[in-house]
Amino acid sequence: MSLIKKIFGADKGASDSTQFRESKSAPGGQSVGRTVSENAPRRDLVQVVLRETMRKHGIPSDWIDCRTLSVLTRQHKQGMHVQFIVRKGDEQLLEYVHAFQASFWREIERFEPRVRDWLFSLAWQFDGKAGRSFDGMPIPATAGAARRAAEEEDVPTQPPELDPDEIASDLAALQQAMSQPADLADLPPAAPRVHRPGEHA
Repeated sequence: MSLIKKIFGADKGASDSTQFRESKSAPGGQSVGRTVSENAPRRDLVQVVLRETMRKHGIPSDWIDCRTLSVLTRQHKQGMHVQFIVRKGDEQLLEYVHAFQASFWREIERFEPRVRDWLFSLAWQFDGKAGRSFDGMPIPATAGAARRAAEEEDVPTQPPELDPDEIASDLAALQQAMSQPADLADLPPAAPRVHRPGEHA
């Protein structure tokens, strides 16, 4: 067991967090195995920062595991993809995934300011069994209605741009209409009122 695992008390489940290894050669003849070995310090940093972020927010050490994939891009840029595997507490964590991820980025950037140059992506996998049953995905009609409602709520806050001359003309016409009394001559006469028995005229 490495010193990092001893410090952070990683259990056997955490020791299963392995990177994917490939035997074929990468572009330019550089093997992926070499990329994996050169990424080893970065992998250790990711695991340490993950454990520290979990400790900082009071998340049990066996709730989130980590898996890394070392890669070499076509531009011969070494880096990795990281996947957080939620093994327990998925219902408690779902609401805070974005907040936890932001906290992880802040923490790791304290140690490695250029981490985004080689940590290409963060992904999540919810591996544990859900503590409650879910109703399933919404039917298409419901999803479409929700999307239309969201679009309708996105009302522009700025008025549309109009031609100043057109605005002045409309205002003048409106002011003229308001200053003149309405012509009531063409209105139909009021219908005679029908008196009911016992009603005073």
